[in-house]
Amino acid sequence: MRRRARLDASRVTSVLDEQDRFVKRTEWGALALAAAGGLVLALFGRWGWAVGYLLGCAVSLGNFHLIVRGVRGLVAGPPGALAKRRAGIGAALRFLIAAALLVLAVVVLRVNVLALLAGLMLTQLGMIVYWLLSSVHTGNGPGGEAGDAPGSSRPL
Repeated sequence: MRRRARLDASRVTSVLDEQDRFVKRTEWGALALAAAGGLVLALFGRWGWAVGYLLGCAVSLGNFHLIVRGVRGLVAGPPGALAKRRAGIGAALRFLIAAALLVLAVVVLRVNVLALLAGLMLTQLGMIVYWLLSSVHTGNGPGGEAGDAPGSSRPL
């Protein structure tokens, strides 16, 4: 029984490390997708589109980062009604920030709306594809087995 407890404690640490690595990989992959798309558009002389695309990617990545912070705060924070209220307020603020940035980009900077939407959508699509490939790689489906971090793999 003692041996099992020691194994579980070490597993918790490795799961938390794996979750951090998974989030970092997701962010770096999305940044690479943003840089590649912006570079291709710039090489074709579509500077306005490149700016719109990169702004869309930035809003999408910022939203992802705030979601990660919110989930971590929800998991580590106080239980009950206070946690639910904080999660609701955080989600509302996240949407307001994203909406304000998008309105400013379209109204003030006059970026191409289609390029902005492409940046928003392709970044999300890239993240989803990465998550799906990570899930297939583990052989455990989305999120792995109970207690596994997404993208983690365990020896059989």
